[in-house]
Amino acid sequence: MAAVEEPSAKRQKVEEEPEKAAEDVSNGKEEEVEKKKPSGIPLICGSLNWDLMGREKSRVNAKPRKVEPAWTPQIISALSEVRVTDIIAGPCAAHSFFITDNGQLFGLGRNESGQLGLGNTIRQDGAIEIPFFVDKKVIGAAVGRGHSIILTEEDGAYGMGDNDMGQLGIGTNVGKGATVTTPKPVQLQQKVKHAACGFDFTLFVTSKGFLYSAGSSESGQLGINDNGEYIEGRKLFYTAHAVPTRVHSFFTKDPRTKEVTRVPNVLIRYVSAGQHHCLAISETDELYTWGFNGHGRLGHRTTENELIPMRVLHFRPGDKNSCVKVAKCSYGGCFAVNNLGNLYCWGQNQIARLECPYPIPVEDLYGWNVNDIGPGKNHHVIAADFSSIAMGKATTGELGMGHTVKSSSRPDKMHGVDGLKMIQCGAGAAHTLLLAADDDDESKEILKKLDVNDD
Repeated sequence: MAAVEEPSAKRQKVEEEPEKAAEDVSNGKEEEVEKKKPSGIPLICGSLNWDLMGREKSRVNAKPRKVEPAWTPQIISALSEVRVTDIIAGPCAAHSFFITDNGQLFGLGRNESGQLGLGNTIRQDGAIEIPFFVDKKVIGAAVGRGHSIILTEEDGAYGMGDNDMGQLGIGTNVGKGATVTTPKPVQLQQKVKHAACGFDFTLFVTSKGFLYSAGSSESGQLGINDNGEYIEGRKLFYTAHAVPTRVHSFFTKDPRTKEVTRVPNVLIRYVSAGQHHCLAISETDELYTWGFNGHGRLGHRTTENELIPMRVLHFRPGDKNSCVKVAKCSYGGCFAVNNLGNLYCWGQNQIARLECPYPIPVEDLYGWNVNDIGPGKNHHVIAADFSSIAMGKATTGELGMGHTVKSSSRPDKMHGVDGLKMIQCGAGAAHTLLLAADDDDESKEILKKLDVNDD
């Protein structure tokens, strides 16, 4: 059971001053003109039995499906005639999206809560264009366990799928079993430029750099200094935040004195979400984390939950050796890449010897220039130079190393794609997505040798 918090309700445990300076700075800031995104060919490997991902058996009344996993990366046939600029996967999700260079949206995978936005709960084994967004230009998307957020150029963000804790941010239809199968507008008046979905919550970044959150705050993952606990009839419940709430405050902690200091005028450019924890990168390249801190996944050298964004001190803006370039949450930890292309990880990441409550380098990848990271739950994928690298536990081919490799505690190359430059990579539940550049003859020849997935 969850109580729905009204937009005006305040449940802060400490007094927070509004960041007027940040308002002034952002209001005078002009919209940046984005460079044209590179496009490529999407590839998939791993389990193609979407209902069985992370489960011992399919749900009741599920459409039966028996298909061999994609043991090595395959071309997605349904997307072979379009130019894809973004692949959307998430460590909590058994569904994924693809965005084309002209703003089309395609989706595939699990859909039992309507998270694909098709107006039904029918699983999609192959990529299909989402009809609701045919007359809109899609600029971004995010996927959680059973919900999705889609960002459009014309009229803002939309949510669909599970909404039991208000994670869609649509303001209505909240409670146990609540689902939305047709996309509904998120209740934010500002344009949303980026979003991230966790298990049952969502983060939104507006064009002004403001951070908002919606859904469950059980472990502090909304960053609003409140975990939403309340007792009713001797039972413990958590407040459902159905309307996005502004995250006003960001902090840093002195490692010796433990003194906490508020960081003023923080504007956010990027967010990522794991199961119940989050990270954000500011426009000045500071890295903040908050939420559930089991196994030290926040990188603060402790295991205590954080209800507010706290800066990760290992990464220092302006220092070319330790300035964070890319950072993403896995299901139970975090990964980051510095400006030199070196990969770091912390928390629970299913990698031997690399579970730590503070950032440590992945030494096996020293010398590689890491371009992108796709952290998952039990496996992770990395785009480095002209190789795709995977590591972790896998039983259905998500490592892309053939049917004989079920786990790799150390990073190793995926099969069949060596020599391809990967624009993006992503890891979902029991599946991996890659976006391969095909702008030269050598790349086209490599792609011709790959199997084609005809679903």
